[in-house]
Amino acid sequence: MTPFLLAFLADPQTQEPLRLGDAVRDSSGDIVEGTLYSTRTSWPIRRGIPRFVELHGLQDSVRSFGDQWNYFNFTQFKRHWIEHTVKHTFGTTDAFRGKLVVDAGGGSGAQTLWMLEAGARHVIMLDLSHSVDDVVQRNLRPSGFQNYDVIQCSIDHPPLRPGSIDGIVICHNVIQHTPDVEKSAAALFSLVGRGEFVFNCYEKNPTGLLRKLRWILYDGVFRRLIPNLPFAGRLAYARTMGILRQVPLLGLLLEKASFCSMGDVPTDSDTAWSRLKARYRATVLNTFDLYGAHRFQHHLTNDELAALVDRLQPDRTKVLNFHSYFGGHRPPGCALRVLKP
Repeated sequence: MTPFLLAFLADPQTQEPLRLGDAVRDSSGDIVEGTLYSTRTSWPIRRGIPRFVELHGLQDSVRSFGDQWNYFNFTQFKRHWIEHTVKHTFGTTDAFRGKLVVDAGGGSGAQTLWMLEAGARHVIMLDLSHSVDDVVQRNLRPSGFQNYDVIQCSIDHPPLRPGSIDGIVICHNVIQHTPDVEKSAAALFSLVGRGEFVFNCYEKNPTGLLRKLRWILYDGVFRRLIPNLPFAGRLAYARTMGILRQVPLLGLLLEKASFCSMGDVPTDSDTAWSRLKARYRATVLNTFDLYGAHRFQHHLTNDELAALVDRLQPDRTKVLNFHSYFGGHRPPGCALRVLKP
C-alpha cells in the first residue's frame, strides 16, 4: 500500500477518515503490514493490501469470480479492451493520461495494468475476491509500475472518501454482479469529486416473441443448471461451446439461443488460424462468465438504466455517450460516462 492511498481511505460504513497504526514498511516506504483504524473498528493491511472483507453470505459468489480470473487472467484480451471499451467509450487511451483512476471490480488486474501503461497518474483497484493475492500480483508486480494500489473490498461499500476522486471511477462489465445495481452505482458515483463515473450493465430486451423465449431459456433454464456445475464442469461446457460456436450457422444459432456467448471479436490482418483462436478464446471466456457460479447477474432494460442514470445525474448534457449507448445498436464495449462538475 502506497502512502498516497492513506489520504483517500475511509470507513466503508461511516465514511470517517482512517488512521494508520503501527506499520511495517519496505525500502521504498510502502506499507506492507499494518492496521487501519476508525473510531468503530479496525482493518488489517496484509501483503501490502488493505483488507475490508465483509462477505455477508457472498462467499461462494466471490470465490467463483476469484477462481475465474485466476484461471483466465484476461491479459490476452487487451486488443478487445482498446478496440471496444476504450474506442467506443473514450475514443483513445489518452483519456487516462495523468488521471487518478479507480478500477472498481478490477478482477485480474489487467485493466489496471493497461491504464497504467496508458499513462494514468495513479490507479486504485478494488476487488473483493482472492484474485488480489494471485493473478493480480502476477500481472502487476512484474510491470515495474509503483503508482497503483490494490484494495480488497466490496464495491457496494468502497472504503474511499466521498468526493475524493478527481478523475475517473470506472466499473466496466461488473456492476450487474453486485446485490443491488442502483446502490452500487450510487456508492461509486459518490466517490467522484471533479471527474466522471464510467459504467455499463447487462442489457435486458424481452420485446418480441423470440426474445421472450430466449430470455426464458437463459434465465429460467440455463442459469439454474449450468452455474451449479463444479468449476471443471463449467469449464468443459464453455470449451465445448467454444468449439461449436465456430461451426458456420450452428454456432450462430447456439449464441442466438443463449447456449453460449462469443460477442464481437476484433479482427485485423492476422491469419485465419489466429482469428479462429481469438474467436474460440472469446467464446470460452464469455460463456464461462455468462454461466458463472456467482449469485447475482442483473439485466436492466434501457428504460430502467436510463432512469438510474437520471437519478445519478439529472442533467443529461453531463452524461456522455448517452445517445450512442441508448440510440439503436450499441457499439461493443460502450459505457456511460456520467460527469460530476
